[in-house]
Amino acid sequence: MRNIFTLLFVSFACTVFARDFRLSKVSKEELMEKEHPLDPSADAAILYKKGNTHFKIDNDNWVIITEVEVRLKVYTKKGYKYGNVEVPYYYKRVNGESVTFEEASTYNLVNGEIEKTSLKKGDDHTDEVSSTRRVKKIMLQDVKEGSVIEYKYVVKSPYIHSFPDWYFQEKIPVNYIEYTVNIPQLFTYNRILNPYYELKEDAEVNRKSLYARSAKITFQEIKQTYSIENLPAFKTESYIDNPDNYRLYVKHELASFRDLDEKETKYSNNWESVAKTLYDDDDFGSEIKKTSYFKDDIDALINGVNDNDKKLTIVFNYVKERMSWNEKHGLYCSDGVKKAYDERSGNCAEINLMLTAMLRYAGLNANPVVLSTKDNGLATYASIYSYDFVICAVEVNDKQILLDATEPFSSPDMLPVRDLNASGWLLRDNNTWKEVKLNTEKLSKEMVFVSAQLSADGTVSGKMNCKYSDYDAMMYKMYFDNIPNDKHMDELESSMGDIEISDLEYKADTENEAQVSYNFKSVGHAEVVGDMIYLSPLLFHTETENSFNEEKRLYSLDFVYPSQVRYNFVFAIPEGYAIESMPEATRLSSVDGITDFTFRLSSSGNQIQVLCISTQNYSTVGPEYYDSIKEMEGLTLKKQAEKIVLKKI
Repeated sequence: MRNIFTLLFVSFACTVFARDFRLSKVSKEELMEKEHPLDPSADAAILYKKGNTHFKIDNDNWVIITEVEVRLKVYTKKGYKYGNVEVPYYYKRVNGESVTFEEASTYNLVNGEIEKTSLKKGDDHTDEVSSTRRVKKIMLQDVKEGSVIEYKYVVKSPYIHSFPDWYFQEKIPVNYIEYTVNIPQLFTYNRILNPYYELKEDAEVNRKSLYARSAKITFQEIKQTYSIENLPAFKTESYIDNPDNYRLYVKHELASFRDLDEKETKYSNNWESVAKTLYDDDDFGSEIKKTSYFKDDIDALINGVNDNDKKLTIVFNYVKERMSWNEKHGLYCSDGVKKAYDERSGNCAEINLMLTAMLRYAGLNANPVVLSTKDNGLATYASIYSYDFVICAVEVNDKQILLDATEPFSSPDMLPVRDLNASGWLLRDNNTWKEVKLNTEKLSKEMVFVSAQLSADGTVSGKMNCKYSDYDAMMYKMYFDNIPNDKHMDELESSMGDIEISDLEYKADTENEAQVSYNFKSVGHAEVVGDMIYLSPLLFHTETENSFNEEKRLYSLDFVYPSQVRYNFVFAIPEGYAIESMPEATRLSSVDGITDFTFRLSSSGNQIQVLCISTQNYSTVGPEYYDSIKEMEGLTLKKQAEKIVLKKI
């Protein structure tokens, strides 16, 4: 997403108190402010935020230092959460990043005087997110409505090829934000902007000196400062993959580096270098080479099996059934594949690198694939620090079969939803690589068959059979597979309303399918008025609200995967009634066939047949299609709201 497009920044006229951006210079005016002048509904606001990233030499090695200062105003009780500060960083047992909070305080106005509560030494703590990710946390004390909080932290990183990303926009308003980068001319970075608003930019070149190898080195340093005032809170939209993909940001991709010996190394889009780095690492490449811990088990499983497709299925299912994912992301093994195998639990790298090794042992061309999950956001350049997950790919001719054994309900070429995030990178041990598309084009289906009897009092009772395929089946299994029938029925009744369910049967014994059937009774979907009955053709499956409710769409729409819902209803009308009218048939399609809708009714004797098919043909579409999709959704809701009218004869 390089300079994708720029919207005209609308400057807000706002009279505010004089600003002093130095830490500990909180004013009474800031503490007395009752609401944000531009967004009175805001629970909190960033009064100012400053970041400064620069380079230094530590033990003759370059490191990147990022200093961040924040002053934040709390307006409501919901804003208290901003007193809990979290800073993520990349962790390695040797030579990883570090985070230090240098100052953190809460300010309140007490009897007309400013009272300061400082964070005590040792009040920070660290949480492990994955084998390679940590979060440093603090909880500021004495946060109240009206408080102003301040903090400063410093991130030290040895990873010159992983320049920190900087986000300007937050979920709350930002009065002023400034970010300065100081880059020695020994480094060349490609800048990546996502400017939905216009940033002010200032640049200058300075002469800088540092000491390395007991000698003084002098070089030119480029100083670039970005700033913006009165930035509104980021507002998410429906059907959005990850808000961080759309917030105003600046990122940097290392293109080349000239070391102290004048040797230049090129990095930009260098997946060969990434592959080599990973395969040379003991916690990645070495783990794929290990086979002794599983050899006997796999030999027993594939003995006499010559078909590669069968071998793949046997090994994949074995890993899924044996291993339990500990919910940890990361590209590296934490405790190693052997220990994970013995304990039957591990992180994503341990499970899927183990799978890769087993498939190779079985004679298949298997390789790891690194990707960035939806929660991690879109990765914009070739760096292992932008990616957080490992899966496996088996190459057959010019195609690849993608596998993720961390999800029990996944199958070959059907990854968990979290993995469906643009592209991943297949990395071979000869340092070659291949881009792999992750999003699926296969249509998942939900098919609902209903046979029902309508009574003269408006009660509808009958039998419902639902069949789910592919991703719809996976999602249904993930939610319902391990719960008892009574809770299953309670959940369905709660989601559909005005319905009683009995005799539920659930089947999920095929890989990419799930089925559920039950008897039902409904009292709220047919209205009796005098001699007339007004029946909702789709009963409790009728949609009533348009999920596309933004006036204007800025961001792409993420439907996750293509899907189709097909309803086939057969109603037996009560004796003594005849059909007065039925909704007319219709077929709708949005621009370029993004979505389709078919609605058709017919009758034969005392029966009414209803057919409704709604199809979303793409997993992701651009915002230019939003108006067409929104308009069509309105038309489909209007059609679903029409009634079958019966008259007593």
